[in-house]
Amino acid sequence: MDRYADRFGSDLDREIIVLRKKDQDDLTSIKPTVELISEASKNEMSLEEFLEAMDDTDFVGRVAQKTGVSIEKIDELDMDSMKEFFEKADKDNSGSLDFDEFVNGIIQSFRSYDEDFSHFFTVVNGLLGQLPDDKTLAFIESDGFKLFETVGNDPKSMDKESRAEFFTMVNELLVDLPDAVMKSFTESNDFDLYKQIASRYGV
Repeated sequence: MDRYADRFGSDLDREIIVLRKKDQDDLTSIKPTVELISEASKNEMSLEEFLEAMDDTDFVGRVAQKTGVSIEKIDELDMDSMKEFFEKADKDNSGSLDFDEFVNGIIQSFRSYDEDFSHFFTVVNGLLGQLPDDKTLAFIESDGFKLFETVGNDPKSMDKESRAEFFTMVNELLVDLPDAVMKSFTESNDFDLYKQIASRYGV
């Protein structure tokens, strides 16, 4: 169990680090050492391992940080609900969950539109911190930065129009990200969230 929690926790930390790491030319080099969970699998967990992992408060805390779903909501799962969640999240019916199935299952089961947008701001905030210095300075001095600050103060309370305006602004800014940062982002789970936000608030 401890080995599994450590291994999955490394994936959670990697996703967070990849988005926030600054001054890194090749973010694809940030990969945790994958440890075998069992002889049959190195990147998946059985129902038994899942139930044990969900009883680990440190692990649940890292899941909450990665997915944007509150610890309180995750803790609402009782034994029957966890078994039902496991079966629904196991998209390929393999009898085990890989990391993507687990994270996407948590998001789809628990995260509201407000929480999605709040987590989207967190992701974007990390990405914009990796813009070239001249682009960062220009953004800070622009009118758009006022919108950024407003949204950052309380993302969940923003109305649909403000969210659409924020997404449009961010979408234009992200084209200036370094190629390595953009590559890591498009290969991460958070890119799925980006596409969801685009479908809801994009023009």
